[in-house]
Amino acid sequence: MPFWNLEQHGSRIALVDGDQQLDFTTLARLADQQAAALPAGRGMGLLCMPTSVEAIALYLGALRTGQVPLLLQPDIDPDLLADLVEHYQPDWVASTGEAADGYQTVQRGTVLALHVRQAAAPAIAPHPDLALLLSTSGSTGSSKLVRLSGSGLDANAEAIVAYLGLQPSDRAITTLPLAYSFGMSILNSHLACGGSVVLSNDSLMTREFWDAARTHAITSLSGVPATFEILRRMGLARMQLPSMRMLTQAGGRLRDELVQYFATASQEHGLAFYVMYGQTEASPRISYVPTDRLLDKIGSIGIPIPGGRMQVDAASGELVYSGPNVMMGYAVERADLGNGDDMHGVLRTGDLVRVDDDGFHYIIGRAKRFLKISGNRVNLDEVEAMLSAALGQQIVCSGGDDDLVAFSHGDAIAEQGQVRQLVQARYKLFGGHVRAIHLDALPLMASGKVDYQSLRQMTGQGAAT
Repeated sequence: MPFWNLEQHGSRIALVDGDQQLDFTTLARLADQQAAALPAGRGMGLLCMPTSVEAIALYLGALRTGQVPLLLQPDIDPDLLADLVEHYQPDWVASTGEAADGYQTVQRGTVLALHVRQAAAPAIAPHPDLALLLSTSGSTGSSKLVRLSGSGLDANAEAIVAYLGLQPSDRAITTLPLAYSFGMSILNSHLACGGSVVLSNDSLMTREFWDAARTHAITSLSGVPATFEILRRMGLARMQLPSMRMLTQAGGRLRDELVQYFATASQEHGLAFYVMYGQTEASPRISYVPTDRLLDKIGSIGIPIPGGRMQVDAASGELVYSGPNVMMGYAVERADLGNGDDMHGVLRTGDLVRVDDDGFHYIIGRAKRFLKISGNRVNLDEVEAMLSAALGQQIVCSGGDDDLVAFSHGDAIAEQGQVRQLVQARYKLFGGHVRAIHLDALPLMASGKVDYQSLRQMTGQGAAT
């Protein structure tokens, strides 16, 4: 049964929100109540998804009734939200703000208001297999979306349950946005196994977060590389979480030094530590490093998840993943939601890899211009266009994961503080991961195009891919 068939776990606790505990039966009822307010028929909507029972119930209610939600950050830039409304003409919008033109507010909850389209639904309905939409660019709100099937979502949740050995007794805590594919997959996999999730909006740097983690006896803690930088400074011994049995990391490459530290410290504290790799296009998990091989395979993204297959294109060196969790394809406008499966279970990841004699994979570069900032995949071309327009001068971008570098040149100097402010305000990315460098002139190739390989070397990241 799919993970959104909540009744299969009955009276087990599904969500913990402060002093409130909701069992699966209650969550199913709330999900159906939320879905009942959505327009009749099979439609598509935008769900600005805070970490709340209300938002999770609406997400699950949509899956249960055949509605297709696009998950967005709750604080998405209003201009980006308006652009998505224009591109996709959603049948409904659940947000923390007011209704857009052409939409009527039909319900106000504790956190979200539900706005329904007043005009007739677009002629093209979502494909019968389509269940969920996610942005390709994490928090940047790109109108290019990933189309995920219900079977793919559920297959990935079950694969995660299998390789992590999740049990009904397992309990996670929210450390990542639920609209981010990694955060979503933690929720999905724990619901799939009959486990539970503690909802927290507190930072790892606060006492409230750790009090909640101890009070509710979490068994796992998950995060992106920036999360583990914080945990390193804190030290595992200071967590004082006797119930915890597992740490999981994804959302970008973790420094080898930190892999070594957490692998060793986890062994000393009797914890399992998993380093994982994935993409939104794979619902999102692709591979993992078995915890007992981690110290032998530092720097590796590991082996395929159950049911998946990893191959290397002999001509290009690109990693090609095959599995039931591969997306149906992309969408850039409402009409694309009616398309069927364009991928047929095969995903070209854009990552260049090598494989060792034991079948463990190592990323050696990227074939496309993306970075991961705090676990969010960011399209450098989009950021360049935004900064160039905002500053009225040509800006080009390069860098590495958690290190976005904006280059200005000539007489016009882009101040680092201004660049950071623009990126942080528009994309909700941490400004500390953004820096600016000024050059007398941009390096160019013979073709006259910007030499991004030279720029990447200037950032200290080595050759570009």
